[in-house]
Amino acid sequence: MLSKARTNVPLATGELQTSEVDAFPVWEVFTQKKEGDAHLHAGSLSAPDASFAQQFAREHYGQDQECVSMWVGLRNTFIAKDGESETYEVFVRWKAGGRHEHVGKVEAGNGAEAKNKCTEQFAREKEFYTIWTAPISKLTKIDGATDMIWRETTDQGYRLPRGYSRIVRQKWDALRAEQAVNAYQEEDLKETF
Repeated sequence: MLSKARTNVPLATGELQTSEVDAFPVWEVFTQKKEGDAHLHAGSLSAPDASFAQQFAREHYGQDQECVSMWVGLRNTFIAKDGESETYEVFVRWKAGGRHEHVGKVEAGNGAEAKNKCTEQFAREKEFYTIWTAPISKLTKIDGATDMIWRETTDQGYRLPRGYSRIVRQKWDALRAEQAVNAYQEEDLKETF
């Protein structure tokens, strides 16, 4: 008989039932790799509230790639046409399959007006796929110098592609050297006996 903690696991599939997670809102994450670069859409995550979304973003996107700044906001905020009069951050996806890229700020009365101003000021005659806008008041801006938990405390280079390849290369070199020593010892034993 299964304990109460395991009664939500269907025996046929082994999958946990997580209907409550499906109800979490979706948050969009933008990262800036170096000072002066544009913020690029890094991905999405589900979280129950802004605090969890920020922690999940730091944990996932802040460790998968080096970045100096991170912005987090509700997906509905980026695609909303309504809103209030304030400053909006605007993001353009230039082609299908590309990532949204921060292109600047506009003063607008709502999301629809911010999209129109983005088209006029930043896209102009260029073709684009989609435009996202977000009021500055609805974005959480995380500073990499103070809020990226792990960057300054320990070397996390192994998490990055360049660090991973260096470590793998060192392991292969050690393995090859060990194999060479083993082969030498075998030959030496054959000659001795």
